[in-house]
Amino acid sequence: MIPYTVNIKLAARTLTGTLNLQNKPAVDWGWQGLIAQGCHSSILIIDPKTSQTIQVLEKHKANVVKVKWSRENYYHNLSSPYCLRLASGDASGKIIVWDVVSGTAHCEIQEHSKPIQDLEWLWNQDASRDLLLAVHPPNYIVLWNGDTGTKLWKKSYAENILSFSFDPFDPSNMALLTSEGIVFITDFSPSKPPGSTGKKVYIASPHASPAKPAPAVTPAPTGAKKALNKVKVLITNEKPTAEAVTLNDCLQLSYLPSKRNHMLLLYPREILILDLELSQTVGVVAIERSGVPFTQVIPCAQRDALYCLHENGCITLRVCRSTSTEDASDPEQSVQELVYDLRSQCDAIRVTKTVRPYRMVICPVNENNAALMVSDGRVMLWELKAHAGKTIINPSSGMCLLYWPRSHLCVE
Repeated sequence: MIPYTVNIKLAARTLTGTLNLQNKPAVDWGWQGLIAQGCHSSILIIDPKTSQTIQVLEKHKANVVKVKWSRENYYHNLSSPYCLRLASGDASGKIIVWDVVSGTAHCEIQEHSKPIQDLEWLWNQDASRDLLLAVHPPNYIVLWNGDTGTKLWKKSYAENILSFSFDPFDPSNMALLTSEGIVFITDFSPSKPPGSTGKKVYIASPHASPAKPAPAVTPAPTGAKKALNKVKVLITNEKPTAEAVTLNDCLQLSYLPSKRNHMLLLYPREILILDLELSQTVGVVAIERSGVPFTQVIPCAQRDALYCLHENGCITLRVCRSTSTEDASDPEQSVQELVYDLRSQCDAIRVTKTVRPYRMVICPVNENNAALMVSDGRVMLWELKAHAGKTIINPSSGMCLLYWPRSHLCVE
């Protein structure tokens, strides 16, 4: 990336304070190194290197609920420079595309009057760098031209859409997390809306009993088949019974950027890693009964690792270690289980009625820096550094020296 210098036109000094609950998901760390955070109806642009707020964007009339930086993976030079472009959505359904350098709104979009559920720039295609996909409640996904505000297409679904995730290895694949399950779309294209309603599958609760009773007599499995039976089957084409499923417990859905055909589902006390080819769980990160529940997880792209945010504000880093079980009589029945070992964690914050952890973001460039947004308006910046001490590592464990949290700074 070629370094560049911009002269930012600063707005009038805005003193921010406690965040609104609707601001909770409104934060994003861009590839240029800046953090965008929603604070009531304003948007703060924070430079993590100096721990300073360098810009405040003010044009929304309602609380900001989503912010997304545009990528810079397109050709730009001195005559056609890259611009700091940010998309934001508020609780009234308005989307604004900002020119962050000048602090002005480049484009305004309004489709409905309900809060925007999700936003994403389509960066993994070469058709246009202005394509912005949005989820408008209750069940619409709309593709916009973020430069002109033109609606390119609109698609509705049967269930309420909560969020979506694109397959980083195939831009035509995406998954919708709905109020009843997951909808897999395999024909996504910027040129036209998906032709089908997608493949609907249902999420069984991690602790739920099977929807159908097991047969009275079954042969005892051995070897790899026995290990395979230990893996929970969580993806099914049949809708489970009400007693066997608690759909509202699923907090997050995301493809793994480090492993093809794998997806994670976040529950308050478990992270489930799904193999989409097998339609089974191949990894479980569970919290002990006395542990602090999860609120968010961010999968890394450069290494199979997970940043996990807990309810007490503690950020933990877990690194994958794969183990395989193979049956000598039937090699095709080999099972690969993914185990995520805890490798680093930071200190928790003092949680009160007015001080709670809201959201976590990590630097997309090196994935060694994390920022924690707190409800009282603070931004806590954490950095991972190599451990200077000597640690004995078992060579057979597949683990290696990683990092530990060095320090944190607060941005008021």
